[in-house]
Amino acid sequence: MSCQHTVDVGAYLFGSLELKERSAFERHLGSCDTCQAEMLRLAPLPGLLGRLSLADVENLDEIPSPPKPNHHRRVLILCAAVLAVLALAGGVLFLKPPSAPTWAAQDQATGVNASVSMVTKSWGTEMWFTLHNVRPGARCKVMVFDRDGQREIGGWWGSDHAPDERIPGSTSFRLDRIDRLEVSDESGPLVTLRP
Repeated sequence: MSCQHTVDVGAYLFGSLELKERSAFERHLGSCDTCQAEMLRLAPLPGLLGRLSLADVENLDEIPSPPKPNHHRRVLILCAAVLAVLALAGGVLFLKPPSAPTWAAQDQATGVNASVSMVTKSWGTEMWFTLHNVRPGARCKVMVFDRDGQREIGGWWGSDHAPDERIPGSTSFRLDRIDRLEVSDESGPLVTLRP
């Protein structure tokens, strides 16, 4: 099975998509197994490329060409390549990412119902919110508090969205260091989410 959006995965990973394109792709990514598999396959590339120094890139044309392999060596290389492809295919087909922890809460005073799925990343934590009963036209934000009392804003969004739409957020805090998430709008706190 293929998807026309798999070409967007690389642009997404390297931060080349415009804000609207990024939001649309993130919504698509939540429901497309093909794009999710491509994301898993390509996810290491930005980190690997980030390890290259300017000298490495400048000297790419100075890499010596390998010696010509003999027939026996070609057969071994071909077998190794086939095994690598089979291992990669098996990993993509059978490797499922661990399920993301989900926190949920409903505030009795405001009536706002919220849940958040969180994914550990090398840079911190990715968050995906769903919110219900938020006043239309509100400008919402999430404040992330860690266990040491530090805090940072994890995202801003407008409340005029479909009820089932997942809203992205992020924080530099590691998942195991997050104490709570507080969602608010201009009128004040709407709901607090905890593990």
